[in-house]
Amino acid sequence: MNIALVATGGSIGSRIVKGTTEISDAATAQIASIIGASSVFDKFKIHSEGIEFADLNTLRLTIEDALATNPDGVIVAHGTDTLAFSAAYLAFVFCDARVPIVMCSADKPLTDPDSNGHAILAAAKSFLANAKPGVYAVYRNAGSAVKVHHGARLLAAHIHEHFYFSIGDSAFKGTGLMRGMEFDLTGARKVLCIHPYVGLDYDAFDTDGYAAIVHMAYHSGRVNVAELNRFAAKHPDITVYLTAGRKKYDKTDLQPNIVQCHGIAPTALYIKLLIGLRNNVKDLTAFVMKNACGEFVKN
Repeated sequence: MNIALVATGGSIGSRIVKGTTEISDAATAQIASIIGASSVFDKFKIHSEGIEFADLNTLRLTIEDALATNPDGVIVAHGTDTLAFSAAYLAFVFCDARVPIVMCSADKPLTDPDSNGHAILAAAKSFLANAKPGVYAVYRNAGSAVKVHHGARLLAAHIHEHFYFSIGDSAFKGTGLMRGMEFDLTGARKVLCIHPYVGLDYDAFDTDGYAAIVHMAYHSGRVNVAELNRFAAKHPDITVYLTAGRKKYDKTDLQPNIVQCHGIAPTALYIKLLIGLRNNVKDLTAFVMKNACGEFVKN
């Protein structure tokens, strides 16, 4: 199989040097050996916690270079911290890719005997043999089997633990929604993300310069409606996209500028809004609510 490796770093592409995790060419060579890579693209290296929009664009261009060699599939070695954001971004960028693109991360460097990286890379290579085109993330939580996640359905990792979960299954399907889009987000208008917590002070948020807001919900899909409505009423010109899970509020319960988004991961919603804003989409809400690659899970 002709596999292209895009190695960006992360724990999976690092070694421990004097107690510090450092991106390593030796780790890249080890990954290439494990997956049997035919070509390696490793000019772009970064610890994923430092990724910015410009870095996402560089990652996109690097993968495009890899795809230009006509591989049967691409494996992207990436850090765990921002895996969900990069996976969602790439899922939208490569909605119409002709081959599968699989993202792999690890909890520890491959030289650590307890690293889950070996199992993840082996599973990714095996998956590529029969995978349909699309963007996927392969990961193994402690005590569990390796799982293949849909790139745009991946949830951000648990803090303090290397655990990844996703909504729905891994079925990927491009709809053509993203064709012709500009994906360099360095020029995108800003999107504010708000997480609910007890005692949340909405007055602390300065919305100047923000074009949209993503508001997460508690695990039940609920929020403090009274406080959210007061906040939305103070900013009627900014649409608040509420990731409400399976719970649905009656429209009359919410301010008119609050849009409930069911069955989409918060990271995917955030990235999708940025892409829409970057491309000056006229009806941003209609754009967001259409499937681009199967990111919506039916409730």
